[in-house]
Amino acid sequence: MTRVRSTVATTTSIIIMSRRYLLVANPTAQSGQAGARIAVVERRIEERGHSLCLIHTEPGDRTVTLVKEAIDREHFDGVIYLGGDGTFAQVAKGVLAASRTPPLGMLPSGTANDQGRSFGISSHEDDLDRNLDIVDAGHLTHLDVGRVGRLGRNGRVDALEQVFHSVGWGIQPEILSERNRDRKLVEQIPLLRDLYRDQAVYAGAAVKRTLASWVEPTKFDVQLVADGRHHRFAGLTDLVINATPVYGGAWVLDRDGEPDDGCFEVVPIAGRRDWVGRAIRDLAQSPIDQDELASLVVPRVEGFSATEVELQFRRPQRTEIASQVDG
Repeated sequence: MTRVRSTVATTTSIIIMSRRYLLVANPTAQSGQAGARIAVVERRIEERGHSLCLIHTEPGDRTVTLVKEAIDREHFDGVIYLGGDGTFAQVAKGVLAASRTPPLGMLPSGTANDQGRSFGISSHEDDLDRNLDIVDAGHLTHLDVGRVGRLGRNGRVDALEQVFHSVGWGIQPEILSERNRDRKLVEQIPLLRDLYRDQAVYAGAAVKRTLASWVEPTKFDVQLVADGRHHRFAGLTDLVINATPVYGGAWVLDRDGEPDDGCFEVVPIAGRRDWVGRAIRDLAQSPIDQDELASLVVPRVEGFSATEVELQFRRPQRTEIASQVDG
C-alpha cells in the first residue's frame, strides 16, 4: 500500500464569487430518501449565484467514468459530492483520473460519514448552508490517498484499488457483507425498508456475526513489513489499515492520526475482549475519561503508523479471510 494526494475544500471564511460546480449526488443515500435533499442542494447552490451540472451516481465504477468525462469535457471551479463515504470515493477516483484535478467539496449525507467527520463537516441537514460556505471559501487542504494491490499466485499484482478510507480483514468485513445481504432483502419489503434503516441493518448484522464467531472463530495470523520493519501478529480477529481519523462514524482508532499526515494507521485486534475494549476506549466521545480507561485491565495489541505496508495472511481453520475496501 502506498500514498498519493488529493485536495479537499475545508475552511469557513467566505468569498462571494460566481462559480460553476459539478455536483455528484447519490439518490440512494439515507436508505433512498435523498431525492428531496438533492433538490434542496441544487436550489441553495443556484441561490448563491452559482451554476451547476448534476450527475447521479450509478452502480459499479460507472460513476468514476462519468465524473472523469465531465471534468475532461467542461471547466468546473469545483466538484461537490452529496452522499456517503462510498460516494466520496467514487467521485474522488473520477477527479484523480481526469486531465485536471479541481478541488472536491464535501456535502456528506450517508450513514457513517467518516470523511466528513474527519474534517469536522456535519451531515445534518441544518448545516447545509455552513457546508456550502466551506465549499465557497475556496481554501484547500490535502487528503492522503492509498493504493492497495493484491498479489496473484505468480507474484504479480492482479488487482489494484485506490483507498480513501480503510482496508479491513476479519469480523468487520464479515459484518459488512452480512449487512449488504440484509439490506438487499429489506429493500424488497415496503414497510420494513422504511423502519429498518441502515444503522439498524448494521447493528443486526453485527449481532449475528458476533454470535456466529463463537461457533466458528474468525482468527488468522499476519506477517507484515511496514516501512522496512517486520511484524508478526497471531490469533487476530480483525486487522484495519485506516486512512481517516474517524472510523465507523464514531471511533478514532489513532488519536494522533491526521487526514494529511502521509501515514496509514495499522490497527490489529486480537479477540473479543480487545474488540470490546477498543469499542469503548476509541469512541470519539467516550463517556469514560481516558485516564480511567488506561487503568482498565483490557488486553490490546498495539498498532502503529506507516507509509507502506506489505501483508501476508494465514488462516489455519480455512483458506478464506473476509476483506473489505471501505471508501
